[in-house]
Amino acid sequence: MSASLGRNRDRGPRRFAWILCAFAALSTAGCALTSKSEPIAPRYFSPDRAGDPLRTSAKLPGVAPELRIGRINGASHLDERLIFRDSDYELGYYEERRWTEEPAEYLRRRLARVLFEERGLRHVVGGFAPTLEVELTAFEEIRSPKRIARVQVTVRLQDARIVRWEETLTVDQPITANDKGDLADAMVAALGVALSTTVDKIADHVMSDLTAPPPPEPTPPPTTRGRRP
Repeated sequence: MSASLGRNRDRGPRRFAWILCAFAALSTAGCALTSKSEPIAPRYFSPDRAGDPLRTSAKLPGVAPELRIGRINGASHLDERLIFRDSDYELGYYEERRWTEEPAEYLRRRLARVLFEERGLRHVVGGFAPTLEVELTAFEEIRSPKRIARVQVTVRLQDARIVRWEETLTVDQPITANDKGDLADAMVAALGVALSTTVDKIADHVMSDLTAPPPPEPTPPPTTRGRRP
């Protein structure tokens, strides 16, 4: 009888300790479920700068060539999130850094501004005309081995019969911290410079192609008449 009573006395403190542990675990789980994590407050960026003056010195005299803007697309991974790359095979997204628009829209708007407002080409919206199509394949920050901003596009200029020019262009721009030491602002500024350089390269080639004199017509071979016997 005394042994049984001793065992019951030992079980009491152990059971009480177990209850306390279970209560503490449930309390911790409840706090984790009811507590709210800090919401992400994204920062929004744009490579466009308001008030940039038009550079109209490159306009051609007389009647300018015609051009149609076709598809200006971005690769499927280019969305509103800013992209960084640490290797050739892996990229990541800054969840707290966002573009105000998808990067392809910046490219489309800047192409139209440079080609039609600055270079003075005539903007064709219907009928046949040489057509420019561009795909934006890279709009990102390279973080290793050194920080650069990279813009890459695949460009095609075609008419109703042939592709007149097709090329992949890549522009790298070094990223240097600004006076405030804000690397995010510095990266966006570098991407804006790289985008402007890319568009200028496209415009230079388009202007060269559209203003080049047409190739001479091939000279027909001379005809020979047979002599009568």
